[in-house]
Amino acid sequence: MRIDLPQARSRKLSLTSLIDVIFLLLLFFMLTSTFTKFGEVEIAPPGGNGKSSGKGPDIIISLVPDGLRINGQQATLDTAEAILAGFAQKGAKSVLILPKEKATAQDLVSAMETIRRVEGLSLTVAK
Repeated sequence: MRIDLPQARSRKLSLTSLIDVIFLLLLFFMLTSTFTKFGEVEIAPPGGNGKSSGKGPDIIISLVPDGLRINGQQATLDTAEAILAGFAQKGAKSVLILPKEKATAQDLVSAMETIRRVEGLSLTVAK
């Protein structure tokens, strides 16, 4: 006795699920990527090129929770640039930043950006 098996019909591939998967992947990558611009902060080793001048820094900045202390004088980030420009006009060339215990990384970066805006000052960060 001969039994004829029904032939398997080839069905068309449904692209609906493929489009859903592609959309979900696109959505995932869009939500996990960052849209912020990354900045670069240059930190040089103390002494510059391994040469030590033997003298201390001209300006010492302490990062404290309520702002900055520039050579003992209380300041904010808004007033710091003018104070540092005054010191630079008097001949100051080097700045040392001392982050205190409660200073955040953002406080340090903001202070470094403020110092970099003043012409002629070299920056060193102490730990």
